[in-house]
Amino acid sequence: MKANVNEVWELIDNLTLEEKRIIYKKMEQEISTKLLDILDKVNERAEKDPISLEEITKEVEDVRGNLNEED
Repeated sequence: MKANVNEVWELIDNLTLEEKRIIYKKMEQEISTKLLDILDKVNERAEKDPISLEEITKEVEDVRGNLNEED
């Protein structure tokens, strides 16, 4: 797989600046779309199954406690 990545980087290096900008814009749009989809799903879930601030705080404290135990 590493050879494939290197080949892709070589191809990218050979692109013009304008071609790189086009690719960057498309990637940026795709990432933005996916992030918006994730946020929509999170918002839908929050509306269906709301969680209190106290529950969130407890979960955060539990996670932090577990992380401290691992150290």
